[in-house]
Amino acid sequence: MSALRQIFILLLSLLSVAPLFADEEKPDQESPVAEVLSKATFLSKKKPNLNAKYFMFLRSASWCVPCQMIVPKLMKDYGKMKGAQMELILLGQEDEAVVRNYIKKHRYKCPGVMGSVGNEIPGLDFAGFGFPSACIVTADGDFVAKSGGVGMYEWKKQLKAYQAEQRKLMKPED
Repeated sequence: MSALRQIFILLLSLLSVAPLFADEEKPDQESPVAEVLSKATFLSKKKPNLNAKYFMFLRSASWCVPCQMIVPKLMKDYGKMKGAQMELILLGQEDEAVVRNYIKKHRYKCPGVMGSVGNEIPGLDFAGFGFPSACIVTADGDFVAKSGGVGMYEWKKQLKAYQAEQRKLMKPED
C-alpha cells in the first residue's frame, strides 16, 4: 500500500472515532424560569407549560377581598394567555393547606405554587404592589411588566408593548 493511501485510511478512521471522544452537544438547556419551576412543588394538579415564552406570576391570597373580585376575571383570560405563549402561575401567600384549598374552592385552572418559589424566579419584581398583583417575565427571566389590581387585565397591552420594544432593539440601524 502506498504511504498516501495509508495516511488517507488513518485519517478516515480517526474521523470516525473522533465523535466518541468529543464533548457531546448538550440539548437545549431549560430556560432559567423553567428550571426553577421544574423543581417546584405544585399545589394543584395542573402543571405549567415549561416551554412557554412568557410567565405571569400572580400574587393572590384567600383573605384578600380585591383578589376575590379581580382574580376570577384573570382566570377567564388564562386560555388567551396560553394562546399568547404565556403561562399563568398563582403564587400562594399563605400556609400551604390554605393555598391548596383556595385553588380548589375557586376551581382555578392555572398551576399554583408557594410564594417562596417567586424568590428564585429571575426578573420577578413586585416592588410597590400589594395584593393582587402580577409580574410577567420571559422564559429567560427578563422583566416584561408588573401591575396590580384591575391593571392586571392589561396583560395583553403590556406584552405587546414589550414585544414592540424588543423588535425595535433588534432592528438594525440604517
